[in-house]
Amino acid sequence: MGAPIKHRKKFIAHKKKWDKNTIEEEVTLVRDYALKNKKEIRKVELSLSKYKLLAKRFNRSNETKNSVEAKHFIEKLKNLGYLNIDATSLDEVLDITLRDIFERRLSNLLYKKKLSKSPSQARQFIVHRHVKVGGKVVSSPSYSVSLLEETTIEFSEGSPLTNEEHPERKLVVEGIENELSKQESIIPEKKVEIDTEAKVENEEADEVNE
Repeated sequence: MGAPIKHRKKFIAHKKKWDKNTIEEEVTLVRDYALKNKKEIRKVELSLSKYKLLAKRFNRSNETKNSVEAKHFIEKLKNLGYLNIDATSLDEVLDITLRDIFERRLSNLLYKKKLSKSPSQARQFIVHRHVKVGGKVVSSPSYSVSLLEETTIEFSEGSPLTNEEHPERKLVVEGIENELSKQESIIPEKKVEIDTEAKVENEEADEVNE
């Protein structure tokens, strides 16, 4: 017969299943971080609830609050990037949000490093085994990157994306240049508006003085 397998819960139950605001917020999360489906949100909610439950348990008494385990727990969350480097209190763990965890996803960091033109393309590169972290190929877009590993994100040696002349790499560079040109075109327009407003104010002041 063999040993019985203990099945563990991998995602949390939805408490506000038909709430309009929750549905809209989840849609933005799926879009912003190129999630496969909302089940990924449920998994992150479960891990976040575990972190907050541990923080509450450590915070029950002064002994557990100042214990070595509590300090290691805070250091772990700081290394993962979920907490600020200056964080020292367990109360700050309760302020961690879903976005704080999603920001540390490999797909999101790959996009922020300007190695892909969109979060969905970053997800594609990772699934197709084009990306490595710490010298090892990672094929999971939801991989949580620590602060130490963040600088080691790069394309694997066998990937054609290591070539900067690759069409997809060129598209990323062109996209960045287009964004910069848009920002530069917006700034002079604002400057002209400010100058015209100042001119009108000076003319009105001169009329009053006369």
